[in-house]
Amino acid sequence: MNYSRRLILRSSVIILLFSISLNLSLLRWEPWDSSLWAGDTGWKSIFDGKSLNGWKAPDMTVWSVENGAITGTVTPERKPQENVFIVWQDGKVDDFELMFKFRMFGEKANSGMQFRSQVREHGLVHGYQADITKQGKSLGGIWDEYGPRNSLAARGEKSVIDENGKKTATQIADAAELMKGIDLEQWNEYQIIARGNHMTLKINGRVTSELIDQEKGKALVSGVLAMPVIPEPMKVQYKDIRLRNLKKASAE
Repeated sequence: MNYSRRLILRSSVIILLFSISLNLSLLRWEPWDSSLWAGDTGWKSIFDGKSLNGWKAPDMTVWSVENGAITGTVTPERKPQENVFIVWQDGKVDDFELMFKFRMFGEKANSGMQFRSQVREHGLVHGYQADITKQGKSLGGIWDEYGPRNSLAARGEKSVIDENGKKTATQIADAAELMKGIDLEQWNEYQIIARGNHMTLKINGRVTSELIDQEKGKALVSGVLAMPVIPEPMKVQYKDIRLRNLKKASAE
């Protein structure tokens, strides 16, 4: 085989191997890289990665910044008497998309991202919660925090609540299957999309639940973002928190 034919063959092999590697990388989910959004003016960071500027809780001693993440820590020696929510102070959300990474430690650990919620007595936050917990089908579902309706859409469900409060739930995925690949002690990506009365949650790129809430007097259209710790030994962390106003994006 002459030199030219060897060179052509070698080049073809390299191109083939590169193509296989590229295709495999496209099939593999990778955690969200916030740098990919750097040029997208529709997105803004709502946590600077260094301080709790713009965030406030009734008891700030349980909240800190650790390794570039908002961190809530409860120890056996220092347990609050009730949930402690840290609330984003720079506005309310209505139609929006939120993306963030999270991880959690502790057997009874429980947290989540409140959205379109209201701050009430003692700094407790009432409203929709994108749940983060090890218990049951709650992780990846929507919970009515401090409300009477409890689980609005469990993991693997799409729920429609009519004007009179009647809920119809259909299965969109297997709850156990959705847990595959989710290690709560490693970083995972959460995505919340809310347009009108339709809300969708995703973890690591997979839809975990949907809710269409039309109930009069209870469906929420606007409110705060917040995260809690509970009175149990636990640690929860949030980082790369980015927000996009969907009403503004649609107008543009």
